[in-house]
Amino acid sequence: MSAALAVAGAGAAAAVTVAAPAPAAAPLVAVLVLGAAVVGWRARPTAPARPAPRAATEDSLPESDVRLRLLESAVIHAHDAVAIVEAVPGPVRPGRSVMYVNDAFCRLTGYSRADVIGRSLYMLRGASTDPETLARLGAAMDAGASLRVELRNYRKDGTPFWVDLSAVPVPDPDGTLSHWVLIQRDIDRRKSAERRARQTGQLLRAIIDAFPGPISAKDRDGRYLVMNQFQAELLGVTPEAAVGRTAAELVGPAHGAKTAERDREVMATCRPTQFETRYPSPNGDARPWLASKAPLWMPDGIDSEPAGARGVVTVALDISALKAAEDALRKSEERYRQLFRAVPHPVFVYDTQTLRILAINEAALRKYGYTRDEFLTLTVSDIRVLDAEPPLAPGDSSRPDGPPALRRHRTRRGDLLDVEVSSFALSLEGRGVKLALVNDVTERRKAEEELRRSEGMFRGIFESTSAGVSLTNAAGLFVSCNPAFAAMLGRSVEEVLQLTPASVTHPEDLAAQQALMDEVRAGARDRFAYALRYLRPDGQVVWAELSFAAIRDARGAYEYGLGVSVNVTERRLLEDQLRQAHKMEAIGQMAGGVAHDFNNLLTAVLGNLSLVRLDPGDPNGDLVCAAEQAATRAADLTRKLLGYARRNQLVFAPVEPLEALNEVVGLMRCTVGPRVGLTVDVRPDCPPVHADPTLLVQAIMNLGLNARDAMPDGGVVVFTAQPVDLRADDPVPAGWDDVPPGRYVRFTVADAGCGMSDEVKARLFEPFFTTKGIGKGTGLGLAMVHGIVKQHHGWIEVHSAPGAGTRMELNLPVSELTATPSRSQAPTPLPVPFPAPHNHTPTTILLVDDEQMIRDLGFAVLTRAGYHVLLAEDGQEAVEVFAREWQDIALVILDVTMPRMSGSEASRHMIRIDPSVRVLFSTGYAADDLSELDGSQGLLSKPYRPQELVTAVRAALTITPQPVG
Repeated sequence: MSAALAVAGAGAAAAVTVAAPAPAAAPLVAVLVLGAAVVGWRARPTAPARPAPRAATEDSLPESDVRLRLLESAVIHAHDAVAIVEAVPGPVRPGRSVMYVNDAFCRLTGYSRADVIGRSLYMLRGASTDPETLARLGAAMDAGASLRVELRNYRKDGTPFWVDLSAVPVPDPDGTLSHWVLIQRDIDRRKSAERRARQTGQLLRAIIDAFPGPISAKDRDGRYLVMNQFQAELLGVTPEAAVGRTAAELVGPAHGAKTAERDREVMATCRPTQFETRYPSPNGDARPWLASKAPLWMPDGIDSEPAGARGVVTVALDISALKAAEDALRKSEERYRQLFRAVPHPVFVYDTQTLRILAINEAALRKYGYTRDEFLTLTVSDIRVLDAEPPLAPGDSSRPDGPPALRRHRTRRGDLLDVEVSSFALSLEGRGVKLALVNDVTERRKAEEELRRSEGMFRGIFESTSAGVSLTNAAGLFVSCNPAFAAMLGRSVEEVLQLTPASVTHPEDLAAQQALMDEVRAGARDRFAYALRYLRPDGQVVWAELSFAAIRDARGAYEYGLGVSVNVTERRLLEDQLRQAHKMEAIGQMAGGVAHDFNNLLTAVLGNLSLVRLDPGDPNGDLVCAAEQAATRAADLTRKLLGYARRNQLVFAPVEPLEALNEVVGLMRCTVGPRVGLTVDVRPDCPPVHADPTLLVQAIMNLGLNARDAMPDGGVVVFTAQPVDLRADDPVPAGWDDVPPGRYVRFTVADAGCGMSDEVKARLFEPFFTTKGIGKGTGLGLAMVHGIVKQHHGWIEVHSAPGAGTRMELNLPVSELTATPSRSQAPTPLPVPFPAPHNHTPTTILLVDDEQMIRDLGFAVLTRAGYHVLLAEDGQEAVEVFAREWQDIALVILDVTMPRMSGSEASRHMIRIDPSVRVLFSTGYAADDLSELDGSQGLLSKPYRPQELVTAVRAALTITPQPVG
């Protein structure tokens, strides 16, 4: 379809013909195309300017100009987004450049005119833009043909939206293609509604297809609008094939006529109806159905149709089981009459109002000795012995149907019978009656009495044993358990008897338990024992060792299972803690070994860096300093590794109590919640302590975390420090008798938590002892604190009581020094100044180390310091060299850890050769007990710098050797 638009411009009339994309859009397209022509022509280059005529008013303009302005205004203010692009793509950028967009385009896309003018509309494309639609659009524009498509574009902020896009070519007056008008209508809401409608339709389809019976809907003409899968399969068609057809066409004329009549009745009365029917089915399905028909009601009308019933909805339920039950009931009534007479136990029926007996079976006649006529003259009260409970009053129907009630009856001869009576309330011909089934348990009661006496003895054993004992039946239910078993599970006995073993067993142990029980039920075994975990209601796991034995009946069938469970949680916990300790020890040994080897490497790195000689102002000086600082930090890291492995050398220094406590509080603030406060109070006159700073912080930190855990509801942890004096006659806690008198600093960590009993305090420092739940503590924290304080020659005091909080006091000796320089803060200057060699014969030093780089470094440093150096790569070679040269060797620098022969063992061999030998030990581990080794002149800890090596050697040579032995 095309629309001819007359356009007046440049003083002449020109005819413009365009193709509209669709009838509904034709008027708007025509207006926008004309507007595009106006905008396009106004954008074209104009002829040279002519003298401007006299200004004219709006009313004096030609009619064609007025129309052009009106149409241009329509384009600008159009509700749909409009873009005018060039006729053909440009030579530089892909796509056709945009010449104009209206305000609606900017609102829809989020782009401003400045963002769009001169660029192509490729900017609107995105990941979900359909490439096939883009290809169709491109082909149409290349061919100059108009096109209308639905396309998914993207706004400037990246959000997608759907548009109804119309592309319309605009020709010049001479008929050539001048521009393209692209009109975009926002249909995002419509697409969302269509998508929701599709989803709703799919959901409704799934619902009716899942219904286990026929569902269908028909229009006024009786033609199916929808049919579910069940009814379609019943009729031998597909749901799609049924749509548009009538019941007569699908099934047959007879069924169709009957169905149509019911449908007309429902639509005429607008009332639902219900009836029984059978669907003629090609597969022979002749089940009875209870069908319900209801009007397809449109109260407000739709699609210009009046309100009212527009069709019928049919739903059917399968009642074959109900029919079968009714038939079975009729047949069973006669059968029950025969059973009533043939039941081997006495049965009688009595009126609940008068208590008169209405019917009696043959067994009752034999048991009680009355004739039938005599029985029908009696009431229930005539055969009951009323010495145990009040008589049953007429009309009393308070006793509900339930388990058998124990009664005592009297026969016609006067014999007493112990009976169990099961009564059931019935309605017989409009009046209330009860059916009583009587079971003679006289002999059984005698046997039960004997059994009770026997059970009394075993019940005492069952109830009082500390092991958990339980009894399960063949169905897997607990039928009995003792209090110890219930306590083990964290439940009452009554709660346990509502459970099964599977419901209290850890899920990971169920498979093994089930496999063993399957063997028991199959008769393959009668007993088994294995370890398992029980789950308590609070989530706590209880380890138990279960011994299970099957109890079988006379035929050998499994009847009951007897289980005896012993709680081994504490033992397992100790075993797990021991394994954890072994694992941590192994990790510690590995960490120590790694740190030792790393210290050897760092010694070579730091030493060689110290030997570097650079001219003043050399730009490489900063690089060497940076490398040395990195190596120094690595050395600090190895010290932490050795600390973790508990193989570190204690580095004692004066430690200010306030600084130590502030560091602890700073670390703890990351681990405590807002409900726990932390305060620090240090006496102004508190002196520094003689301690390893790292271990001191670690010990106080451990006490602080314990204080936090003791206050689950919140509180304040108070850290204090004050000086104290210990005199020779002052008492100290047991186990700390080796503490010397003197000045100490008392660090206190106090909380307002739950406190500790005397029993807990007595075991407080035992390894692996903890009051925390499983998985919440190893029991090693306070043992570690105990060891740290022991190493520092101090003592611990504990003040606590249940409900009164806890105060832990760490007493450490006061430092005699005022400051200890940190090695990491005073790096060795470069280069190291070594004295010039002496003119006399140089002192001979034997350097022993299994690392080649350490030997090379030591040789270079000591040689430059004026010493004569002998080398050995392990203890065995060192002993051989010393045996040859001992008279000339003034000092032996001996690595502690070496292959073939350790440093301490080599030292003992050297002492046998020369009791006055000087030995300077070197190690990447801790000092341990090296100070007690004979001939030891000190310890040189790795990593060390050349200057430290020379200083240590000079110090060792100044010590007068004391002969050993």
